[in-house]
Amino acid sequence: MHVRSAREHNLRNVAVDVPRDAMVAFTGVSGSGKSPLDFGTLYAEAQRRHFESVAPYARRLLQQVGAPHVQEITGLPPAVALQQRRGAPGVRSTVGTLTRLSNLLRMLYSRAGTYPPGAPRLEAEAFSPNTVAGACPRCHGLGLVHDIAEDLLVPDTSEHR
Repeated sequence: MHVRSAREHNLRNVAVDVPRDAMVAFTGVSGSGKSPLDFGTLYAEAQRRHFESVAPYARRLLQQVGAPHVQEITGLPPAVALQQRRGAPGVRSTVGTLTRLSNLLRMLYSRAGTYPPGAPRLEAEAFSPNTVAGACPRCHGLGLVHDIAEDLLVPDTSEHR
């Protein structure tokens, strides 16, 4: 990817080439421009380009960052960004719930999913394992089934049952 003349926050006409198909880390002291380059410039432009292909109805449901101040970015692939924050994990926490990605997926499934003939359209909450409507009927949304293996039980051979 080639970035030319990035001017986001404390970046002043930065030009950088970033390899694709590799893990890349931006490092530097506090205030050196890591976040303005990766989130404010690269991610913001990837998100802006993606939103151009999304239906107007869906666009208003998603949080958008503003267009970056940059002269040119070429070779930019689609991007997903996760928030830099600590969650408060619980027994039902997943990467999807901590990043809030599961909220977007539920919305997508409820709006763009294919329903069997005659089935009613479902609200996004119905796709959540944390609701009665969306929980797995076998594990009740916990991801764990408590089962009894009868062959492992010790039989009661006494006459008093």
